[in-house]
Amino acid sequence: MTVAVASAEHPRNSEGAVFERGDGSLLLVYQEYLASERGGGDDAPNRLVAVVSNDGGRSWAGTRVVAEPAANQVNVYSPSLLPSQRGELLLFYYAYQAIGAGQTVDSTGYVVRSTDEGEHFGGRRVVWEHRPFGAASSAVTRLPSGRLLFPVEHHVGELWTPQASIEARCLISDDDGNTWQEGEAARLPLRGCMEPHVEALADGSVLMVMRNQLGSVFSCRSRDGGLTWSPPQATALRAPESCPELARHPQSRELWLLWNDSEYDPAFGSHFGRRSPLSLAVSGDEGRTWQRRSVIESDPDRAFTNPGVCFLRDGSAIVNYWTCRYRPDRRMAVDRIDLRVALLDGSGSPLPFVEEGVRGLEADGRC
Repeated sequence: MTVAVASAEHPRNSEGAVFERGDGSLLLVYQEYLASERGGGDDAPNRLVAVVSNDGGRSWAGTRVVAEPAANQVNVYSPSLLPSQRGELLLFYYAYQAIGAGQTVDSTGYVVRSTDEGEHFGGRRVVWEHRPFGAASSAVTRLPSGRLLFPVEHHVGELWTPQASIEARCLISDDDGNTWQEGEAARLPLRGCMEPHVEALADGSVLMVMRNQLGSVFSCRSRDGGLTWSPPQATALRAPESCPELARHPQSRELWLLWNDSEYDPAFGSHFGRRSPLSLAVSGDEGRTWQRRSVIESDPDRAFTNPGVCFLRDGSAIVNYWTCRYRPDRRMAVDRIDLRVALLDGSGSPLPFVEEGVRGLEADGRC
């Protein structure tokens, strides 16, 4: 289902996070870009907006702004939604002060709180300030101990230069997001460990997966709550340079991994391969082995990327991700990016009404 269609006014609608509220409605916060000469580039102006679904994700309405960059900031990025231990809803995101070719990344991370399930947010606190950090959306995780892990990518050197590299680490809070400490880094060659996601394992350790340029999903483990990490190792899941999502189904207890199951190709026009199809793999043995369960989207002429998953109380799941077409040179057409969601049953199979819903939306022009 397409939530937000790209337009001249909003050329990119991307990275999002979903939360199921007490009445069963769904809150989705995502990046809405504004018209500019930068189109839908990572350094283009944007804001975070929220929409609500009252029919399980089939339709969305009520767009409103929840966060905007300050005057000295480029844009805002990568929302994550998570309940607090006091019953509030926490919204995590960050703002770039500097991002662009040849620049040293400069960003500030924030957490804001809502006492009415996302109708209003306030009480903003700084997670990090003026650091070379980035993060994926839908990435902040709470361990069974109550500890919050905010996995970040740490940019070393000037962005998009041959000398640049990226390390993965976690920011850690043991007081529900009020104060934070910085963990140690996980490293890989080439561009490094990008857009990490983490999830707690049954033995008390933590599993991390990350985007990289080495041809498969890589993972590593922490046995001290996210402070230090084992050397990342390849899984059996082939992948281009794209962001994997990791989460645990609360009922089946399987680990879910959403990723682009496609060939690694350094000669491809962008990101070492095609970001299609968008697939789901599951693990019943705590991430040691993975089996592909389903394919969400598979059009080879489009990219489907940066997924986030929210498990609903009835056992089903909603996945948000963004999509754009590939140009003839096999680069992504980032001047027109749509935000979509897919609805899956408890086993991870797409629900059968999705295709019918899409046809209906195309017919009457709604989004």
